[in-house]
Amino acid sequence: MKIQVNSNILWCDVFTNRLAQLGVKDVCISAGSRSTSLTLSFNMNNNFSIYRFVDERSSAFFALGIAKKTKNPVVIVTTSGTAVAEIYPAIIEAFYQRIPLIVCTADRPEYLINSGANQTINQNNIYSNHIRYFINVGLPDLSKLNFVRKIAEDSYSVSLHKNRGPVHINFPFEKPFEPNSYTDFINQDKTNKFFVNTEIVLKKNFNDKLSFIKINKLMKNKKGLIFVGSNGFDEIFEKYLIKFSEKYFYPIVVDGASSLRFGKNINKNIIDNFTTIIRSELFKKKFDPEIIIQFGAAPTSNVVLEFYKNSNANKFIINDYGDYLDPSRTTRNVIKFSPTEFCKNLVELNEEKSDNKLWLKIFIEANELIEKEKEKYFSKNNFPFESKIITEFLKSIPNNSNVFVSNSLPIRDFDFFASKSKKNIEIFTNRGASGIDGINSTALAIAHKSKNPTYLIIGDLSFFHDLNGLYASYKYNIPLTIILINNNGGGIFESLPVSNYEEYFKENFIMPLNMNFKKIIETYRGEYKKIKSWNQFSLELIKSHKSKKLTVLEIKTNAKKSKALRNNFWHIAVEHLNNYINEIKY
Repeated sequence: MKIQVNSNILWCDVFTNRLAQLGVKDVCISAGSRSTSLTLSFNMNNNFSIYRFVDERSSAFFALGIAKKTKNPVVIVTTSGTAVAEIYPAIIEAFYQRIPLIVCTADRPEYLINSGANQTINQNNIYSNHIRYFINVGLPDLSKLNFVRKIAEDSYSVSLHKNRGPVHINFPFEKPFEPNSYTDFINQDKTNKFFVNTEIVLKKNFNDKLSFIKINKLMKNKKGLIFVGSNGFDEIFEKYLIKFSEKYFYPIVVDGASSLRFGKNINKNIIDNFTTIIRSELFKKKFDPEIIIQFGAAPTSNVVLEFYKNSNANKFIINDYGDYLDPSRTTRNVIKFSPTEFCKNLVELNEEKSDNKLWLKIFIEANELIEKEKEKYFSKNNFPFESKIITEFLKSIPNNSNVFVSNSLPIRDFDFFASKSKKNIEIFTNRGASGIDGINSTALAIAHKSKNPTYLIIGDLSFFHDLNGLYASYKYNIPLTIILINNNGGGIFESLPVSNYEEYFKENFIMPLNMNFKKIIETYRGEYKKIKSWNQFSLELIKSHKSKKLTVLEIKTNAKKSKALRNNFWHIAVEHLNNYINEIKY
């Protein structure tokens, strides 16, 4: 039986239905005419949760947050023209963090490119430097429905498995776009086969046992160090990581952007004060490792990056895709392999343990010494010391919390001073490209996809940069507690050499906003509290996690004073550490 169809809609239905069959659940859409067929097709399929945004940039960063939390591909739909460019920052972030996004951009037909047609730009592979897969599907062709179905399969497989990250499908359309604007007659029996669910089988190849015997011989009785970056690792990895550390007596340095500093099974081998320890030149000189094993992203802090750069260690980077995650460019060994399987294979080799007990013991004792000095130093009031915000925050939030740490100064303070804890806390960041755009949107998406209380620690410039993102908080009734650290400008620049150039510094780098955030937050139906003491901060944090709406706790700080307090702590801590080093025999 022949039926009337709109070719654009049927083309999109085959594509969207296949994505639904494969397990895609979430779609973020911004309004536009050229994307009408995609928008309607996703909306008419009851398998999708649809999120609608005025601002394409907020939409894309919200999608990024959902994908971070669910670890499943999320679709972004935009119309043609400059809307396509608006989502690029989120794509860049997804590319570097390997977050699965399926970007669907609507486009004008090819013959209208460079013709002066309205809302028409050259969208062909526009994200080429930051995409894992691209295809321009061409105008709908009902003789090629299997082709567009295969594109859905390829985009899903690449984004989630084969080369995890963002993929881009460009869809040119000609009018009419709507379902009841018929363009073709087609035999219904011929279309049915394109909606049948079939399974995709993915094959994984693992290295042979001989490779691990060789690696074991290389590492055995060598003084080593394990570094764990910000990429999301699960409990199974953590289990084998600890066993790996215990077998070879390698301390585990966990970056502040990783969740492995937290959890009920926290281990003494995890070193959380490494950024302070290596400020001691004496320690670096006496305890430079022979081997460094890196899992996940590169370090957050410059002091650790410098340590890596100057270390004489033989360095290994292990990740699923063979990504070369080393800004110092001093690593010579990149192993494309599952970090969990890497640790498991080495742990399960029937070999004796290494003889490096003293090496590990020194790192543990140095870490504990710094922790005691930190507790003593931070016990002083010093409100509103920026770094103490981190320690007070972690004391007050409940178990099973999500914490999104913004870029710039908050993530560095978190890396410097967040102590490991038995609280189960999941850490999220946008550390792929480390921009300050879209942070509010990403955090709100994580809060929306979780039943656990969610917190965002953010500076005033980053918060201001994504005020549009707050629109999602009341549109979708998303509870999120934001700790707004307001030093009235880019406080991180106080730590850089440019701060010595006072003539140009304030106007070109600090950029004070002098804004009343209270009124802005109330515009978005949120609750606002100005924090004036540590006790109030703790009480408001406890209250906020029971709230069902956006809550912003603003702490006004002084960047110069906070910088001085940090430097003073590091001076005291290093002095005590050096005394310890001089006393031990090694």
